[in-house]
Amino acid sequence: MTSQQKILSSDRILSIPRVDIDDLECSICRGLLWKPVACQSCETPFCSSCIHQWLVDHPKHCPNRCETYIERKCPPFVAKLLAQLNMHCFYRSYGCNQVTSYEGLDKHEIECGFQPRQCPGCKSQILKKDFDNHTSTCPSIELTCQNCKLVFKRADLNQKHTEIICLKEQIRQLQYESKEYKREIHELNLQLDEMRIMNPSITETKITFNDLQGTADNCYRIPAQYRGLEWTGMNYIHKSFAIKNHPTSGYATSFMPNGSSYIAYFRGEASVSVKNPDEIFTLFSVTACAAWNDNLQLIITGYRDVLEIKKHTVTLLFGKPQFILLHWEDIDKVTFVSSGGTAHPGSGSATGPQVILTQITMDSLE
Repeated sequence: MTSQQKILSSDRILSIPRVDIDDLECSICRGLLWKPVACQSCETPFCSSCIHQWLVDHPKHCPNRCETYIERKCPPFVAKLLAQLNMHCFYRSYGCNQVTSYEGLDKHEIECGFQPRQCPGCKSQILKKDFDNHTSTCPSIELTCQNCKLVFKRADLNQKHTEIICLKEQIRQLQYESKEYKREIHELNLQLDEMRIMNPSITETKITFNDLQGTADNCYRIPAQYRGLEWTGMNYIHKSFAIKNHPTSGYATSFMPNGSSYIAYFRGEASVSVKNPDEIFTLFSVTACAAWNDNLQLIITGYRDVLEIKKHTVTLLFGKPQFILLHWEDIDKVTFVSSGGTAHPGSGSATGPQVILTQITMDSLE
């Protein structure tokens, strides 16, 4: 039913036609028929919601004790009488003076601007037509800073989220992230040391894209046969190109001090695989960040002989390369798929699922 009432009351009828209103009454709820259907045997009409609930408790049995309930359309004369009714809106008590036909009641009440809605901040009941204006100024609404992620009420903006507080919180988060990266790197190094002891032939390869060729005036596709692997959907750019052409993007901030002058990137999907079917490799780690969006989701999947054997999902930060520890052994292909996220404040109107890769660490092909 369109109304918030459990029963559509006949009191809402503006003018009653020259008929017995009892003919328009549902024998289950005793209210005005709403979207009626009827029993094929006795032709008694019921609200569709009422009879369907009845049948849950009394399967196949008609309320009038017919042998078997078989549903049919409402008798035409009942539908014709209902169509003649003009109804007050359910939200009349909230100020709506709209009178609409029975058939138009559903659409009107769904769209009615006098519906009460609860403000998530002050918990007051606000009319739908005033809701957006109210929530845009309500002092009790909680806001989230896009830079430091602190949550605070609008009324506390000048006390709990000053520019200094915001910067201090960002620094604190960066320090925490730095500690986490160092811990993960330490764990990976311990694992690599253990692997080298057990298998001295393992040679770690760090791909930082610094051996690629190109000028600072363009972006390039990574060669399909780069570093003995098959690369699909992957591009690269020089640091100067990123800073000159995309100064407010994550490209410009992703370059590490004393690191490579090149970064790889892709949009949506990319892959790296072996050239020969008898080759395999171990993928130790990936260092990545988002170029335009905050909270960009990256799904990394490892394959062996077309079968998926590993999967890892991570949420990337804007322009801040993060270390992703994997240690996937004996794979022959890895895919990267990105999606979601929201545009980073300060990056202009640009948005998209572009992912930056600053380093891929793997062993030599076997």
